[in-house]
Parts: sequence; C-alpha cells; structure tokens
Amino acid sequence: MPPTLTVEPRFKSSGTVTELMTPELMTIGEMARRARVPTSTIRYYERRGLLCADARQSGQRRYRTETLRRLVFIGMMQDFGLALEEVSGVLNAATAAEWKSIAARRLAALDEQIARQQHARTLLAATLGCRFDHPATDCSAMGAEIDHRLDRSTLP
Repeated sequence: MPPTLTVEPRFKSSGTVTELMTPELMTIGEMARRARVPTSTIRYYERRGLLCADARQSGQRRYRTETLRRLVFIGMMQDFGLALEEVSGVLNAATAAEWKSIAARRLAALDEQIARQQHARTLLAATLGCRFDHPATDCSAMGAEIDHRLDRSTLP
C-alpha cells in the first residue's frame, strides 16, 4: 500500500512532501557512532558485500535504520564467533536450512570450547588444592591429567 499524506486545514509543514515521506538517512559517522564501530569497519563491510549504502547525498554515503540494524546483526554474529565468510552465508542464505546449518556448526564448536574450558577450570581448581610445592611434579590431579594425555598420544 503506498504511503498517504493527510492534509488538514491550516496545517503548515516545515518540509516538502518528499522530505516528509522519506525516512531520515544517517551519515556513515552517525551509523558508526550508533553501532559503536569505526567508520572503517563499515567501509570494509561494504567492500566485502555485507553492507551497502542506501543512498548518496553530495557524494556521501547515507544509511537507513534497516542498514544500521544489519550492521549490528553482523557484529552480533562475530561476537558469536562466526567468521565474516560465515556471516555472509547467513545474510545471503536462500533458505532457512542454509543459515541454520551455519548456526548449528557454530553452536557445536561453542559446545566443544565450553567443554574444554570447563575441563581446564576443573584441573586448575584441583591444582590450587594441591598440598605440595609444584603442580608439574607434586600434584596428583595434574599428574593424572599428564598420564591421560600421554596415554592418548600413544593411540594410533
């Protein structure tokens, strides 16, 4: 449905009809400030095809709110550990199955990282409980982990 403009008697506007009906566009600096990224990041994402300016005014890039939201989404995906190539795959997925496959692989990788970190935490806490001078030679918890790793290294 096309946008409509209701005219009321004695109503005066401060802009033209075109200005009133077009959403306000942000400069690259405003978008960078709102997304908390450097302007160079936005330019880089444009070169990578992740973003594009919605308009140009006097040769300067201008962006809509939807593009700002896309920029923040890209940052979130990177916070989740996705590489820009994977982010591009999510953004350009033709089907839900495509982007869900990328997300599922990242989720599995996160689960592996969490398991490794939890194991490391358990070992470090056990080391702090050792009564002897040095964990490399005198701690039974660390000694057991060393033995376990050595046993794994002898497997074919």
